[in-house]
Amino acid sequence: MLKLEIILLTNNVVLPFQNLQRDYNLDFLELNKLFASKSLAEHGLGFLINVYEVDNDNSPLNLELIKQIIFDTGGTNQTFLHNLDIRGYPLYDTDMIVLSHWHYDHSGGLYNILERIDIPVKILCHKDAAYERFFNRSTEINPEDLLKKKRSDIKEYLNSSKIVNQLPIEVDRIKKLEGKLVMHDNLENIFTSNNLKVMVSGEIRRTHKEEEFSNFLINRNELLMKDEILDDKCLIIESENSIILLNGCCHSGIMNTLDYVKDISDKPISHIIGGFHMANSSRERFSSTLNYLSNYQKEKLILFPIHCSGERFIESINTYKNPTVKAFNASVGTIFNFSF
Repeated sequence: MLKLEIILLTNNVVLPFQNLQRDYNLDFLELNKLFASKSLAEHGLGFLINVYEVDNDNSPLNLELIKQIIFDTGGTNQTFLHNLDIRGYPLYDTDMIVLSHWHYDHSGGLYNILERIDIPVKILCHKDAAYERFFNRSTEINPEDLLKKKRSDIKEYLNSSKIVNQLPIEVDRIKKLEGKLVMHDNLENIFTSNNLKVMVSGEIRRTHKEEEFSNFLINRNELLMKDEILDDKCLIIESENSIILLNGCCHSGIMNTLDYVKDISDKPISHIIGGFHMANSSRERFSSTLNYLSNYQKEKLILFPIHCSGERFIESINTYKNPTVKAFNASVGTIFNFSF
């Protein structure tokens, strides 16, 4: 038997008194109040994923770690490592880091984490991590007006922080830290054992118009272009009977993402954990998404819309017309346990 342990080490909130296991009979969840009270939150996301081989019973003495993956590394405040350290979790068995996309709130802890891992470790990301990204922080600026301009043309906005930037991934620095950088844009199978398969999505096709956006820019060939965040990826954990989906920010949109997953497997999705990027979504997108999720499948679907998802989205899911779809927030330190 295999045991899958997904530990939420970076998220926007710490909720020491949250007890979803007791209050909602979610027996796959754990939250240690003492550890949570020592944890730090930040605008970011990061998971530590452990896969164990289990002999006979679920005793810790009978668990053999066979795969350890980091999915996103938290933000620049290094909460991933802080929250890791207070729990006493080591990283010497980590053999893969997957970045959902190259944004500071998901990649901010990367270099510091690599310094902790004293063996070569593979890092999966998209080729767009090699470009400088820009984030519009002002309602005064129309991103369309900046297209095909040079970086020097927006210097005033950068100096005033109306636009903020993120530098490209540092390839040489990663090499010095023994990281093995792999840039991909297709589906990658990163783990298979018995009836469990873990895959990293490739580029997700955008077909739902409501999920389009326009406030991100990327510097390609010295010109600012619309950043469609093609590097947005999810982790697809497929077992014999169902799928667990881990999102980063879901910049592709949850509807586009679920269409992508459906093309890969016809198995129902039992849980979706991660960012849904619905906090500032349009009314049209909000309504379409609620309707889509309500009609996605007949089987029960449990959502954990965290990080960039927004409380309003969680509340709306739980008051919508399909009682088989339920949504919950999750504290830093929450552990999701599944057996296969």
